[in-house]
Amino acid sequence: MNHLFSLSAFVLLSSFAATAQIDVETTVAPDQSGTPTVFSVNIPQTTLKSTEKPWLHYIGKGSKGKCSSDNGQFLQLGAVNKNIYHEPFEVRSTLVEAVNGVRVSAWFTKNGEPLAAKKGNGEEHFAEKKYLHDFAVMQYRSAVEDELEDEKDKLSDLEKTMKAIVKEGVKSGKTISENTRSGQRTSDAMTISENEIVKQTDKIEGQNDMLDATASDPNASKGANKTMDEMKDDKKDLQKLNESQGQDLDDLNADTQAAQRNSMTLQQRQEVTQAQIDAQRGVVRQVEAKLAAIK
Repeated sequence: MNHLFSLSAFVLLSSFAATAQIDVETTVAPDQSGTPTVFSVNIPQTTLKSTEKPWLHYIGKGSKGKCSSDNGQFLQLGAVNKNIYHEPFEVRSTLVEAVNGVRVSAWFTKNGEPLAAKKGNGEEHFAEKKYLHDFAVMQYRSAVEDELEDEKDKLSDLEKTMKAIVKEGVKSGKTISENTRSGQRTSDAMTISENEIVKQTDKIEGQNDMLDATASDPNASKGANKTMDEMKDDKKDLQKLNESQGQDLDDLNADTQAAQRNSMTLQQRQEVTQAQIDAQRGVVRQVEAKLAAIK
C-alpha cells in the first residue's frame, strides 16, 4: 500500500497514566501526498487485542469499501461519516500497545490526499477529534466497567467470607453454650453417683458385720455373702458410671476449649475481613468515580 506512510517517529511508546480525561492530540507529519494531520489518542487500561477488532468495526461501520492492513497500518476505504466529510473518505491508522494501554493514531484522506487539502480549511479537525475521542471513551468505559465488575466480585467474595465466618462463629458459640449446659448436668450426675458410691461403701461395711454375725450359720452365711457380692457389684457399676461421667466431662471441657479457641480465631478473622471489606468498598467507590468521570 504505497499511500501508507510510517508513523513510528510520531507514535508514543512509553506508558501513559490512566486518567478519566480523554484528550486527542494532533501532529503534522510529512507525506508524499501532502501534510496530513495525524490525530492520536491514548486509551488507558486496554490492550492491542481488546482494541483492534472494535477499532476496525468502528471505522468500517457504514463504509463503502474494505479495510486492509500492511505492516501494522490499516487503511479503511470508503469510510462514511457526514460530520467529517460529505463524501466517503479513507481512514489510515495505527494501533500501538504501550505499558498501560493502547495509542490509536489516525489520519484522514480523500483519494490519498489529506482532507484538509480537499476542504481548504481546518473545519474537519473538530469532527475528526470527536471521532477518535468517542471511540476512546467507549473503549475506556468498557475497560473500567470490567474493572468495576472485578472489584465488585472481590467485594462479594469478601462479604461471602465474612458471612461464613459469622456463621461459624455462631456455631462455635452454640457449641460452647450446649457444652456448658451438658457439662453442668454431667457434673451434677457425677455428684449423685459419688454420693451413691459413698452410700454403697457404707452398706458394704455394714454387710461385713453381717458376715461376721452369720459365720457360724452356713445358710445365713451363704445368703450374707451373696448379698455382699451383689453390693460390691453395684459399687463397681457405680464406679464405672462415675468414671464414664468423668470422661464425658473431660471430653466436653476439651471440646469447649477448642470451640473457645476457634471463637477467638474467628473473631480475629472477622476483624481482618471487615477491614478488607471496608478497604474494598473504598476501591469500588474509586472505580465508580473514575467511570463517572470519563469524558
